[in-house]
Amino acid sequence: MEAGKTNTAMIKAFAWSGILLVICLGVTQGLVMGFIPPPSPTLSPEELAQIFIDRKIQIRFSTFAQCICYTFYGTWAIGITMFIRRMERGLPVLTYACIANAGGGYVFFLLMPITWAMLAFRPELMDPRFIQIMNDWVWFIFILSWPPFAFFMIFIAVAIFRDHNVPTIFPRWVAFFNLWCAVLIIPAALIEFFKTGPFAYDGMISFWFIYIVFFGWMMLMSVLVLRAANEEKRRQVLASDT
Repeated sequence: MEAGKTNTAMIKAFAWSGILLVICLGVTQGLVMGFIPPPSPTLSPEELAQIFIDRKIQIRFSTFAQCICYTFYGTWAIGITMFIRRMERGLPVLTYACIANAGGGYVFFLLMPITWAMLAFRPELMDPRFIQIMNDWVWFIFILSWPPFAFFMIFIAVAIFRDHNVPTIFPRWVAFFNLWCAVLIIPAALIEFFKTGPFAYDGMISFWFIYIVFFGWMMLMSVLVLRAANEEKRRQVLASDT
């Protein structure tokens, strides 16, 4: 690749990796494991343990796929970060912040299937109360880890507002969209206070609403990155022809 040119093919591959992550989550966690929505926090330890015993094979195969596909959060986030670098002048502070943020988010994603795989390894021998505690742990990771993702949304918005390119890489409405998503996932913080109702980790707001906002954000940003990569490629071709 020539110096100064953006590797649009790699960026598009990274954008597609995020889409693959969302599809993998829906298929494995929802269709195969049956964990969309989550098991209720009000289930007894024995009832929850029986779920893991009955579904241990499905959980093992699903978490195998998840450990691969959830790694794609890092590649997906870096695809966006590569464009953020194009938006910055001088010292790329936002770029560095996004790289560090992507590494943290990637860890949160991987902790979920690793924990589920451990619980499904020999659930018959585990104390049901231990399974219940660790299942709570997984859903707390899944939902209560909202701050780094909200900050990534804010970093994207700030980068778009400060974009010096003409035309800008992303439209300004994308910045406002990211800011709104950062605000809308804040109710995830309430799951530690509720075992029932809309703010429980299986509730209408703390699970369903947050789930739709977050993964809808990932899908839309993937589409926007693909469009931006195509536009960048078009500019490169025009520049090479002149």
